[in-house]
Amino acid sequence: MGELMERWDFDGWAESYDDDVETDDWIHRDYWRVLRLVAERARGLVLDVGCGTGNILRFLDPENYIGVEPSSGMRKRFREKHGFEPLEGHFLRIPLTDGSVDTVITTYAFHHVPDEEKRDAIGEMLRVLRPGGKIIIADVMFESEEAKRRIGEEDGLAEEIEDEYFATIEELREMCTALGLECRFERLNRYVWVAELLTPDRKG
Repeated sequence: MGELMERWDFDGWAESYDDDVETDDWIHRDYWRVLRLVAERARGLVLDVGCGTGNILRFLDPENYIGVEPSSGMRKRFREKHGFEPLEGHFLRIPLTDGSVDTVITTYAFHHVPDEEKRDAIGEMLRVLRPGGKIIIADVMFESEEAKRRIGEEDGLAEEIEDEYFATIEELREMCTALGLECRFERLNRYVWVAELLTPDRKG
C-alpha cells in the first residue's frame, strides 16, 4: 500500500479533505446523506477502514467505534477533531484480532484498493468480524465494466474514472458468492452505491 499512499498523497490531502468533501462534485455528491445511511445500518462495535478525518463520527458513537487509517496526516487531523487517534493500518492489514467487531464500514475508500487485491481486502475485513457481522461499503461503483466506460464517456469523466479502482457490482457479486456471503446493493445516485455483505448467520 506504500506506493498507493505516495500516488494519492493522503498526508498532503489531509488539510483540505474536509473542505473537498463539501464541494458536492461527482464523487462526493450526497456525501453526508451517504455517511448517515451507513451509520444507520451499522450495529454494535463498528470498525471504519480508511476512516480519513473521521467525518462519519457525526453520526456514530465514538465509544463504539474504531478507526483504521494508513495516512499519518489523516490520523493527525482525526485526532485534532475528535480527541483520539485511529489505528495505523489499511485494508490488507487491519491491526485487530479475529472476530473483534460487529460491523466493518468503509466510505469513499475502497476505490483505492487495486482490483486484484479487492477480494483479499474483503477477506481481511471478514477476519475481524464477529459471527453474524456484516461489511458495509459505500463508494463510487458501477454496475459493470461496460457501464463504467459508458458513464465515463457520457459525463466527460473517463480519465478520472480510469485513474481509480472503482468496483463493479458484477465483480462484487462474484466475490460474495465465492466467499459464501449474501450481498445487497443500493444505488444512491448516478455514481455512489452502498453494498452490504452479510455473513451466512446474519440475514437481516
